[in-house]
Amino acid sequence: MSVARARDYAWLQESQPDLAEAFCLSYVRGLTKTEALRRLGAAERSLRSLPIAEAVEAGLCCEGTPPLTAHALCVEGWAVIIEPTGCRATRPEMYRALSAETELVSVRVVMDHRYEFRWIVDGVLQVFFDARTPDIRRGVRPDSLSPEMASVGLMGELDPDEVDPGAAILALADRVTGVRVRPTHLNGPLLGAELDCPLPLAAPL
Repeated sequence: MSVARARDYAWLQESQPDLAEAFCLSYVRGLTKTEALRRLGAAERSLRSLPIAEAVEAGLCCEGTPPLTAHALCVEGWAVIIEPTGCRATRPEMYRALSAETELVSVRVVMDHRYEFRWIVDGVLQVFFDARTPDIRRGVRPDSLSPEMASVGLMGELDPDEVDPGAAILALADRVTGVRVRPTHLNGPLLGAELDCPLPLAAPL
């Protein structure tokens, strides 16, 4: 595992504050960008070059439900999916499809409301927790990442003035996957697609 710290992801809030407010970032081992987006429900014919900044701006300017988009890149053998206006990858049916015969790590942030971390292997949830209450964990191996969680400041009562919970769970994802997401990865257009209507709401798992 890598030795990422929460401070290694301070750049997201500094360089892309609008995206940092709400996003879902998911890592899928061994898939291509096209395969990852297709498993997420994007029609292959709809894939195109799609800047994240454009999608974020569309979401900010939208008076109703923002258009849902997903963008993908490949880093160190993992497909990384960015959802700037949605969280489809956190749905059980979606993360099972994404992680089939492989593994998925997903980070969902809605600032001041949700700081969710999921690790799924071949459809089975290994660990799920919210960084606001990191001692409350679910999954078949809820304590398997305890040392890494402690190293990024995610054990015990979290002080948001000392540790940014969003940056901390991104650092944890970095440690689990070995993938370091950098500012340059989010610059310029990425392969992406608009997704169909959002799925019905359900309790997070």
